[in-house]
Amino acid sequence: MNYYLGVDLGTTGTKSILFDEAGNVIGKGYKDYGLITPKDGFFEQNAEDWYDAVISSVKDATNGFDGEIKAMSFSAQGGSFLFANVIKGKPIPLTNAITWMDKRAEKEAEVLKEKYFEITGNKIGPSNMLAKYLWVKFNMPSAFNEAKLVLSTSDYIYMKLTGVAVIDYTSAAMMGVYDGETNSYNQHLLNLVGLKVENFPKIVKAGDFIGFANDEFMEKTGLKGKIAVYAGLHDQFAASLGANYFSENDVIVSTGTTWVVFARNQDRIKGNFACRRHPAGDYGYFNSAVSSGTVLSWEKNLFGLTYKEIDELAENKEIDDKLLVYPFVSGNGGYRGQNVLSYSIKNANYKHDKGDIFRATMEGVAFEIKQIINIYKRSGFNLGNVIVTGGATRSKIWMEILSNILGEKLYLSEQTDGCCFGAYSVARKGELGKFTNFEFNGKTVEPDEETVQKYIKKFDLYNKNL
Repeated sequence: MNYYLGVDLGTTGTKSILFDEAGNVIGKGYKDYGLITPKDGFFEQNAEDWYDAVISSVKDATNGFDGEIKAMSFSAQGGSFLFANVIKGKPIPLTNAITWMDKRAEKEAEVLKEKYFEITGNKIGPSNMLAKYLWVKFNMPSAFNEAKLVLSTSDYIYMKLTGVAVIDYTSAAMMGVYDGETNSYNQHLLNLVGLKVENFPKIVKAGDFIGFANDEFMEKTGLKGKIAVYAGLHDQFAASLGANYFSENDVIVSTGTTWVVFARNQDRIKGNFACRRHPAGDYGYFNSAVSSGTVLSWEKNLFGLTYKEIDELAENKEIDDKLLVYPFVSGNGGYRGQNVLSYSIKNANYKHDKGDIFRATMEGVAFEIKQIINIYKRSGFNLGNVIVTGGATRSKIWMEILSNILGEKLYLSEQTDGCCFGAYSVARKGELGKFTNFEFNGKTVEPDEETVQKYIKKFDLYNKNL
């Protein structure tokens, strides 16, 4: 029996899962890490916390395991980076990691906006990677000039484990200087901020062999044998591999802090979504309903309730044709255009209570998912089954609402660790040379036609009142 590690380098922590060759979970481990927020709009992390979390979570996942692990791979948050030196093949951080959430580079975005538009045809904002590179250049010149490499989350870990600097193309695409047509770094964009191709790791494919985990990793985790390390992929692509059971046309709704809608298409389509070549073939596209999971968490804390209590209150409420909750408690996604939207409740009155608000909130999130899926449809995607993964699948009422608003049968995956499972799939692909298909294991929810018709009318009202 062969064993594999799938590791998910997330935004707030790292999860490691030990799988056998059939995809069964043998052990799990998790270690969180915090954000460093020295100023408003600054969101940083210590890159060594990432590595320590890998060690800790792998140790927990393999506690009591006495076998040998064949291979490991990674899923990783995208768009977070640090400037690093390299000494004897090891990355030495010169800055904290500036995360994908960071919005510090307003002035730098303004400096770059005209030339950036000339090169890309797109606008640039303070969250843009290129603007943040320029911020480092202006505000931390010694680190900028001394740095040998700009590393994202996964490639920092690869270097720590193997001494090799590589990045897979789904993660490279998040670095702000990647050309998807040529699968290379864009020299024109690099010139804007004074960086060079050699300042970035070599671009490889998911499943490419990097090296074997070094002695330090083996000693710290207490593992034995030789573990092959294979290049992983961006977390949304990992989640798609971890949940794609039927066909390449599956629509995957990953629920969490942010709900993400992921779809594949044979041809490249331009539109208001992120596009990358998919490791399993074709192109992968995703778009995020930014405030989706956050809003119910915020309401939960505001009212001092548990998710179970929220579900019970919402389940006891009928559809209110006019009560609307716009769930943008932490902003809205780019699919809503240039609008800056905020949380609001409309058409509420004295007869409404917490349960009404919770149900309308769940509806608001589902309306946003429908909005995104409609964008895919209008853009020419041939969409198939709708698969839902993540924590929200445990909410019966929320999944019923989502099914009725979309008017679609939902496949609720019981694989709640889709990113780790996707990383495991990549490790197996590295060893076997191809991705393995797994049977769907989960529940289904089917829409009720009468309720579907009610929600068609309410969705129209929702958008008219926005």
